[in-house]
Amino acid sequence: MIWGEVFPTVEHAYQASKLKPSIERERIKNASSPFDAWRQGQKYKKYPELKVENFDKEKVMEELFRAKIAQHPDIVEILKESGDRELRKNYDSDYFWGTGKDVSGENRMGKLWMKLRAEILG
Repeated sequence: MIWGEVFPTVEHAYQASKLKPSIERERIKNASSPFDAWRQGQKYKKYPELKVENFDKEKVMEELFRAKIAQHPDIVEILKESGDRELRKNYDSDYFWGTGKDVSGENRMGKLWMKLRAEILG
């Protein structure tokens, strides 16, 4: 639950949040899986008239992760259990959110989880 709406997963919410309210946005929100939500989101990249202007993907993802933490206490426990270990999104083709195939990616998702973990641990 975020922005007064219920989404099946963070991926659904993230992909839908990139689009203005529309039928296409609802298709993403109601996709059958996180991968399908991502795939739907990719289809609409070429339609600038549907996109939210000045979309700040890192700000949105942090807001989504904070909502996830607030609504799922098990996530807090998992973050605590991870101690001070580096968290990484290992995904071959994602060089922004993940590590990429050659581990040269920015790993922004892992860094965001580590930032939130540091706040939880104080």
